Amino acid sequence: MSLPRAPCAALLFALVAACPRQTEVKPTPQEEPPPEPAPPPKPKPQKPPAKPPKVAQPAPEPPVVIVEDGIRLEYRPHAGRTVVEVTEPEGAQVQAFDGSALVADDTVPLAFDAQPDHYYRLVARFPSGSVRDKKVQARAGRLLSVRLQEAKEPQAMNDKDFRALRTELEHERGDTAKLALLRTAAANSYFTTVQAASLIDRLVYREDKLAAIPILKDRILDRENAWQLYQHFTYREDKIKVQEMLER
Repeated sequence: MSLPRAPCAALLFALVAACPRQTEVKPTPQEEPPPEPAPPPKPKPQKPPAKPPKVAQPAPEPPVVIVEDGIRLEYRPHAGRTVVEVTEPEGAQVQAFDGSALVADDTVPLAFDAQPDHYYRLVARFPSGSVRDKKVQARAGRLLSVRLQEAKEPQAMNDKDFRALRTELEHERGDTAKLALLRTAAANSYFTTVQAASLIDRLVYREDKLAAIPILKDRILDRENAWQLYQHFTYREDKIKVQEMLER
Protein backbone atom coordinates (compact mmCIF):
# COMPACT_ATOMS: atom_id res chain seq x y z
CA MET A 1 0.00 0.00 0.00
CA SER A 2 1.38 3.28 -0.98
CA LEU A 3 1.43 6.26 1.34
CA PRO A 4 0.20 9.56 0.21
CA ARG A 5 3.05 11.85 -1.01
CA ALA A 6 2.26 14.71 1.33
CA PRO A 7 2.56 12.80 4.58
CA CYS A 8 5.72 11.15 3.25
CA ALA A 9 7.36 14.43 2.51
CA ALA A 10 6.50 15.74 5.93
CA LEU A 11 7.94 12.66 7.54
CA LEU A 12 11.16 12.98 5.60
CA PHE A 13 11.47 16.59 6.57
CA ALA A 14 11.02 15.73 10.21
CA LEU A 15 13.66 13.11 10.06
CA VAL A 16 16.14 15.45 8.47
CA ALA A 17 15.41 18.08 11.05
CA ALA A 18 15.87 15.60 13.86
CA CYS A 19 19.32 14.56 12.68
CA PRO A 20 22.14 16.61 14.26
CA ARG A 21 23.54 19.08 11.83
CA GLN A 22 27.14 18.54 11.17
CA THR A 23 28.99 21.80 11.34
CA GLU A 24 31.64 22.21 8.75
CA VAL A 25 34.84 22.56 10.61
CA LYS A 26 37.42 24.49 8.80
CA PRO A 27 40.90 23.44 9.53
CA THR A 28 42.74 25.84 11.77
CA PRO A 29 45.41 27.43 9.76
CA GLN A 30 48.80 26.41 11.09
CA GLU A 31 51.11 29.20 12.03
CA GLU A 32 54.11 29.30 9.78
CA PRO A 33 57.36 29.03 11.69
CA PRO A 34 59.26 32.26 11.87
CA PRO A 35 61.88 32.53 9.19
CA GLU A 36 65.31 31.46 10.26
CA PRO A 37 67.59 34.40 10.83
CA ALA A 38 70.04 34.98 8.04
CA PRO A 39 73.50 33.72 8.92
CA PRO A 40 75.89 36.49 9.82
CA PRO A 41 78.11 37.49 6.95
CA LYS A 42 81.39 35.69 6.94
CA PRO A 43 84.20 37.99 7.93
CA LYS A 44 86.46 38.85 5.10
CA PRO A 45 89.82 37.19 5.46
CA GLN A 46 92.21 39.74 6.84
CA LYS A 47 95.51 40.23 5.14
CA PRO A 48 98.47 39.45 7.32
CA PRO A 49 99.98 42.61 8.72
CA ALA A 50 102.58 44.04 6.44
CA LYS A 51 106.10 43.36 7.55
CA PRO A 52 107.88 46.47 8.61
CA PRO A 53 110.39 47.54 6.01
CA LYS A 54 113.88 46.41 6.68
CA VAL A 55 116.02 49.19 7.94
CA ALA A 56 119.37 49.05 6.31
CA GLN A 57 122.04 48.75 8.95
CA PRO A 58 124.88 51.18 8.47
CA ALA A 59 127.97 49.49 7.20
CA PRO A 60 130.74 49.31 9.76
CA GLU A 61 133.11 52.19 9.45
CA PRO A 62 136.29 50.98 7.77
CA PRO A 63 139.55 51.63 9.57
CA VAL A 64 141.79 54.46 8.45
CA VAL A 65 145.29 53.18 7.72
CA ILE A 66 148.40 55.33 7.31
CA VAL A 67 151.76 53.83 6.39
CA GLU A 68 154.84 56.01 6.37
CA ASP A 69 158.55 55.68 7.07
CA GLY A 70 158.48 52.29 8.78
CA ILE A 71 155.39 52.92 10.90
CA ARG A 72 151.80 51.72 10.36
CA LEU A 73 148.91 53.59 12.00
CA GLU A 74 145.39 52.18 12.03
CA TYR A 75 142.44 54.18 13.44
CA ARG A 76 139.25 52.27 14.37
CA PRO A 77 136.04 53.34 16.20
CA HIS A 78 136.31 52.50 19.90
CA ALA A 79 132.97 53.18 21.65
CA GLY A 80 133.78 56.78 22.43
CA ARG A 81 137.14 56.07 24.09
CA THR A 82 140.42 57.43 22.80
CA VAL A 83 143.19 54.87 23.14
CA VAL A 84 146.68 54.40 21.75
CA GLU A 85 148.17 50.92 21.57
CA VAL A 86 151.50 49.64 20.26
CA THR A 87 151.21 46.08 18.95
CA GLU A 88 154.49 45.46 17.10
CA PRO A 89 157.24 44.47 17.43
CA GLU A 90 156.70 42.38 20.54
CA GLY A 91 159.42 42.73 23.10
CA ALA A 92 160.46 46.26 22.16
CA GLN A 93 160.55 48.75 25.03
CA VAL A 94 158.30 51.74 24.35
CA GLN A 95 157.94 54.99 26.24
CA ALA A 96 155.09 57.39 25.46
CA PHE A 97 155.44 61.08 26.27
CA ASP A 98 152.85 63.83 26.43
CA GLY A 99 155.16 66.79 26.10
CA SER A 100 157.76 66.09 28.77
CA ALA A 101 155.42 63.91 30.88
CA LEU A 102 155.87 60.15 30.68
CA VAL A 103 152.43 58.53 30.26
CA ALA A 104 153.41 54.92 29.46
CA ASP A 105 156.55 52.80 29.78
CA ASP A 106 156.33 49.10 28.99
CA THR A 107 157.26 46.38 26.54
CA VAL A 108 155.11 45.79 23.46
CA PRO A 109 152.18 45.16 23.43
CA LEU A 110 151.03 48.11 25.50
CA ALA A 111 148.09 50.54 25.54
CA PHE A 112 147.13 53.75 27.30
CA ASP A 113 144.16 56.14 27.39
CA ALA A 114 144.84 59.28 25.42
CA GLN A 115 143.47 62.78 25.11
CA PRO A 116 141.37 63.33 21.97
CA ASP A 117 143.24 64.91 19.06
CA HIS A 118 146.43 65.05 21.09
CA TYR A 119 149.97 64.30 19.92
CA TYR A 120 152.18 61.76 21.70
CA ARG A 121 155.85 60.98 21.23
CA LEU A 122 156.73 57.29 21.09
CA VAL A 123 160.32 56.22 21.74
CA ALA A 124 160.90 52.55 20.87
CA ARG A 125 164.05 50.66 21.79
CA PHE A 126 164.46 47.45 19.80
CA PRO A 127 166.25 44.33 21.05
CA SER A 128 169.05 45.06 18.57
CA GLY A 129 169.73 48.34 20.37
CA SER A 130 168.38 50.65 17.64
CA VAL A 131 165.95 53.40 18.61
CA ARG A 132 163.00 54.92 16.77
CA ASP A 133 161.42 58.18 17.81
CA LYS A 134 157.99 58.90 16.28
CA LYS A 135 155.17 61.35 16.98
CA VAL A 136 151.56 60.15 16.53
CA GLN A 137 148.16 61.81 16.89
CA ALA A 138 145.33 60.29 18.92
CA ARG A 139 141.89 60.88 17.37
CA ALA A 140 138.72 61.38 19.40
CA GLY A 141 136.74 58.15 19.94
CA ARG A 142 139.28 56.04 18.05
CA LEU A 143 141.63 53.22 18.88
CA LEU A 144 145.02 53.93 17.34
CA SER A 145 147.02 50.76 16.70
CA VAL A 146 150.71 51.44 16.06
CA ARG A 147 153.09 49.00 14.41
CA LEU A 148 156.72 50.01 14.36
CA GLN A 149 159.47 48.59 12.19
CA GLU A 150 163.12 48.74 12.98
CA ALA A 151 164.90 51.19 10.73
CA LYS A 152 166.85 49.42 8.03
CA GLU A 153 170.10 50.55 6.52
CA PRO A 154 169.40 52.19 3.15
CA GLN A 155 170.57 50.36 0.06
CA ALA A 156 171.88 51.87 -3.16
CA MET A 157 169.71 51.45 -6.25
CA ASN A 158 170.24 48.02 -7.77
CA ASP A 159 171.84 47.66 -11.20
CA LYS A 160 168.60 46.90 -13.03
CA ASP A 161 166.76 49.93 -11.70
CA PHE A 162 169.79 52.15 -12.19
CA ARG A 163 170.16 51.17 -15.84
CA ALA A 164 166.46 51.94 -16.37
CA LEU A 165 166.89 55.38 -14.75
CA ARG A 166 169.95 56.14 -16.82
CA THR A 167 168.09 55.18 -20.02
CA GLU A 168 165.22 57.46 -19.10
CA LEU A 169 167.62 60.35 -18.59
CA GLU A 170 169.16 59.79 -22.00
CA HIS A 171 165.70 59.90 -23.62
CA GLU A 172 164.70 63.16 -21.94
CA ARG A 173 165.05 66.27 -24.09
CA GLY A 174 166.88 69.05 -22.33
CA ASP A 175 168.61 69.35 -18.99
CA THR A 176 165.53 70.87 -17.31
CA ALA A 177 163.55 67.68 -17.83
CA LYS A 178 166.53 65.57 -16.78
CA LEU A 179 166.93 67.49 -13.52
CA ALA A 180 163.20 67.04 -12.78
CA LEU A 181 163.59 63.30 -13.31
CA LEU A 182 166.63 63.24 -10.99
CA ARG A 183 164.64 64.97 -8.24
CA THR A 184 161.88 62.38 -8.52
CA ALA A 185 164.28 59.46 -8.45
CA ALA A 186 166.36 60.84 -5.57
CA ALA A 187 163.27 61.34 -3.40
CA ASN A 188 163.00 57.57 -2.85
CA SER A 189 166.39 56.15 -3.85
CA TYR A 190 170.02 56.09 -2.78
CA PHE A 191 173.12 55.98 -4.95
CA THR A 192 176.79 55.20 -4.82
CA THR A 193 179.31 57.84 -5.83
CA VAL A 194 179.92 56.02 -9.10
CA GLN A 195 176.18 55.99 -9.87
CA ALA A 196 175.82 59.69 -9.02
CA ALA A 197 178.74 60.56 -11.31
CA SER A 198 177.16 58.56 -14.15
CA LEU A 199 173.91 60.49 -13.75
CA ILE A 200 175.72 63.83 -13.76
CA ASP A 201 177.47 62.87 -16.99
CA ARG A 202 174.04 62.61 -18.69
CA LEU A 203 173.63 66.39 -18.30
CA VAL A 204 174.99 68.70 -20.94
CA TYR A 205 175.61 72.14 -19.50
CA ARG A 206 177.98 73.15 -16.69
CA GLU A 207 175.29 74.96 -14.71
CA ASP A 208 172.97 71.96 -14.86
CA LYS A 209 175.72 69.57 -13.80
CA LEU A 210 176.34 71.78 -10.76
CA ALA A 211 172.59 71.91 -10.09
CA ALA A 212 172.57 68.12 -9.82
CA ILE A 213 174.98 68.09 -6.86
CA PRO A 214 172.47 69.39 -4.23
CA ILE A 215 169.91 66.90 -5.54
CA LEU A 216 172.22 63.89 -5.21
CA LYS A 217 174.63 64.66 -2.38
CA ASP A 218 172.37 63.57 0.51
CA ARG A 219 171.43 60.39 -1.32
CA ILE A 220 175.03 59.21 -1.78
CA LEU A 221 175.75 56.41 0.67
CA ASP A 222 179.56 56.33 0.39
CA ARG A 223 180.12 59.99 1.16
CA GLU A 224 183.81 59.28 1.81
CA ASN A 225 184.17 58.74 -1.94
CA ALA A 226 182.19 61.79 -3.02
CA TRP A 227 185.40 63.68 -3.85
CA GLN A 228 185.51 61.57 -7.02
CA LEU A 229 182.73 63.76 -8.42
CA TYR A 230 185.32 66.53 -8.95
CA GLN A 231 186.72 64.52 -11.84
CA HIS A 232 183.51 64.99 -13.76
CA PHE A 233 183.89 68.76 -13.92
CA THR A 234 186.35 70.43 -16.26
CA TYR A 235 186.85 73.89 -14.84
CA ARG A 236 188.61 74.59 -11.58
CA GLU A 237 185.96 77.01 -10.38
CA ASP A 238 183.36 74.29 -10.90
CA LYS A 239 185.41 71.87 -8.83
CA ILE A 240 185.58 74.42 -6.00
CA LYS A 241 181.80 74.88 -6.11
CA VAL A 242 181.28 71.10 -5.94
CA GLN A 243 183.57 70.92 -2.91
CA GLU A 244 181.66 73.68 -1.15
CA MET A 245 178.30 72.03 -1.82
CA LEU A 246 179.49 68.64 -0.58
CA GLU A 247 180.82 70.16 2.65
CA ARG A 248 177.56 71.93 3.54
